[in-house]
Amino acid sequence: MRVAYISLFRRGRGGGEGRVANELASRFAERHEVVMICPAVETGLRHDEDGALKVFGVRSAGEGEFHMPVLSAKAVRAVFDFLDEFNPHVVHAHEPALLGLIGQVWAKMHLVPFVHTSHILPASVLDFGAVDALDMRVLQGSFGESISRRLLTDFYENCDAIIALNQPALAALREFGYDGRVFVIPNGRDLERYAQCGDTDVTTAQKTLTFVGYMSERKNQHYLLEVHRLLPEPYRLLLIGKALKPEYGKLLRSYCEAYGLDNVVFVGQVPHEEIPGYLEKTHVFVSASKMEVQSLVVIEALASGTPLIGLANETTSELVDDQVGCCLPRDAAPEEFAVCVERVCALPPEEYQQLCKNARERVSHLDWSNVVDQTVAAYRELINERPPVRTKRGAVLDDLISFLPSGEVKEIFRERVRVSRSRPGPIAELTGELSLGQKWRALKRVEGSTWLLAGGTVLVSLVSYLFMRRRAGDDE
Repeated sequence: MRVAYISLFRRGRGGGEGRVANELASRFAERHEVVMICPAVETGLRHDEDGALKVFGVRSAGEGEFHMPVLSAKAVRAVFDFLDEFNPHVVHAHEPALLGLIGQVWAKMHLVPFVHTSHILPASVLDFGAVDALDMRVLQGSFGESISRRLLTDFYENCDAIIALNQPALAALREFGYDGRVFVIPNGRDLERYAQCGDTDVTTAQKTLTFVGYMSERKNQHYLLEVHRLLPEPYRLLLIGKALKPEYGKLLRSYCEAYGLDNVVFVGQVPHEEIPGYLEKTHVFVSASKMEVQSLVVIEALASGTPLIGLANETTSELVDDQVGCCLPRDAAPEEFAVCVERVCALPPEEYQQLCKNARERVSHLDWSNVVDQTVAAYRELINERPPVRTKRGAVLDDLISFLPSGEVKEIFRERVRVSRSRPGPIAELTGELSLGQKWRALKRVEGSTWLLAGGTVLVSLVSYLFMRRRAGDDE
């Protein structure tokens, strides 16, 4: 099987979402032919140093976790040319914009199944950190609620399937209005790596609480500081991660100074490889996140045998209960949270160790090996079916392309339509030749609004790329 994965994050960047995209591609590449299309220093193909994964990079600019790919005519042509040559059986994008949208257009024209993993709750897309992470007024203005809903609605409509990470994510997709095919497949982790962590000694005088993740209003670290004010002096809180917005980080530090919380340690961002070492020394992992589709750090904490106390959200409600710690209501007072922390830390060693054992068992099904098998089954189900032919009336692609901004990118799309008419994709190879009428109807699968969004995506990427280059002081 040949699979093209698409991510908006450079290799090794992007927090949990970026790690999942790259780890899934790397694990899949152990048994299949795989390419990861993502931002990079320069546009072109290279082989991953750690294994069989191929990486097709698109030139990008930026600092920190997010880099804006420059979707120039040259870059779009390079992506299309590479996909033509690679000829994937499946295109799988992790984000519903930019490179993901370009990949969707290619897949629709070539009758190749297009899959998207939803890492957000669609009705609350603006609360998942994109605006804070970019910190760009030009993009903040265009990421309004109505625009984001329009983009997601159109993008979802053109997906052959969406992967929901759990039942709450599935419910959120249905509530948003998506009525297409959904596979419920969770995030995967390398559980063996965390299983090597030993149980923390609960009899020590000093108790260590830990939170890992970006500091943001959604992650709600301010609530954790309020809880920590109520705990005895021997308790220490480690906040691992960096602030998405500097103002929020300053707010947290100012709170600690105002209340003399010297036992709160702002560790900052650390390499992900070091997280197991911190978890091994943690008595309780604490989380007050308001929304988490399926938090990787919660899975990792449980896999390491660390009891977890958190406010209810999509992840803690799914994985946490009294057998592994405590899941409190969303509106629980800090006093209730503090009581739970002290209760767990005061358990006799044998009872505490039972919590640790239960925690490991709770996430034992989330190893990458299981997740890859489920993903393979989903791909094969899509490949073995004829791609659905949209019966909705509308203009042919030539007419739709006329709405795109004039220039080289518009001509590239015209060229690709001509190519798609003359060359069947791998679906046709696997399911038999389609009739001329079927091919023609399939060419209409890319809606007019999608072409408009693709054109807008190109313009936004070019403007944002130049902005981020200037902000980063890039003199190229």
